[in-house]
Amino acid sequence: MLAALIVAGCISCTENGQKFRLEGAIEGLEQDDTLLLIDALTEDTVAMVPVVGGKITPVEGNVAEAVYAVLVNRDRTAGLQPIFLEEGTISVEGNINGMLLTKQIGTPLNNEADSLFKDIMAINDEFASQENPDFDEFLQKLGSKTSAAIRKHKDDPLGYFLLTQFNDGIEVDEMQELIALMEPKYGTNENFQAIKESYEIKAATDEGEMFADFEATYEGKTTKLSDYVGKGQYVLVDFWASWCGPCRQEIPNLIAAYNKYKGKGLVVLGVATWDKPEDTLKAIDELKIPYPQMMNAQDAGSKAYGIEGIPQIILFGPDGTIVARDLRGDAIEEKLAEIYK
Repeated sequence: MLAALIVAGCISCTENGQKFRLEGAIEGLEQDDTLLLIDALTEDTVAMVPVVGGKITPVEGNVAEAVYAVLVNRDRTAGLQPIFLEEGTISVEGNINGMLLTKQIGTPLNNEADSLFKDIMAINDEFASQENPDFDEFLQKLGSKTSAAIRKHKDDPLGYFLLTQFNDGIEVDEMQELIALMEPKYGTNENFQAIKESYEIKAATDEGEMFADFEATYEGKTTKLSDYVGKGQYVLVDFWASWCGPCRQEIPNLIAAYNKYKGKGLVVLGVATWDKPEDTLKAIDELKIPYPQMMNAQDAGSKAYGIEGIPQIILFGPDGTIVARDLRGDAIEEKLAEIYK
């Protein structure tokens, strides 16, 4: 593979490493601007990228080896990723507020990333188009696609990007295996170590393990997860935030579960994660959420359970054992129906 050859010893490299040229078009800028091309691992500026009339004024530079880069505005509040700086001309397109590029072609890693992201978007589109989508099947497809790509690129920045930024659907045990594969290359990187630690916590709080306690304080009152969990009832816990669209989409499923099974002893609990209390309260009112909340939890719960993204819905057993993680959509009702036959 060309990508493998580049990692081992680049094709037509310059004496100083790999010479790249970046060109293309960037939308979403209110006026002509100069963007920053940032090394995502070191956060160093690799190059200044002028954008005039939506077109990148081509820039050239050298890197010792292939680099995972991000193109951001100068205050670093918006940006596009990933761009893989390597030997050759890289052509990119995207909206500065869009997070992912819409096109990146011209060199082996960028060509492969472009194709991979299109495949992933097709999986997303298929899921979104279904009237009653199977979320577990969706995650399995997504995880299978990305884990295969990570294995293939375990020694280059495409693999690093996928492992640290695009790992939805990969099971905890497989993520730990992938982390071990990539540690020789990226083990000293701070973000990589954070991911490793997160999955060590996930493994310790996986299905079958005992719950990990945490607390949140709001208006002088401290609430603990153990105030609800381990008290002899099943507890369905939703880590969510008012600003999170997918979180809000799950609220009707949680309300339905609460209304259907509260008479049989089910406890439903919201954990306000990474959210301002006033925004949480507004959302509770808007969504008419009837079950209790741990207000102002911020990152206490996410740290305790290795949560990188929300919503995260976890079902705890009567003794505090974790019965299921990552419950979404119909899977919530299916799991509860098994319990309350």
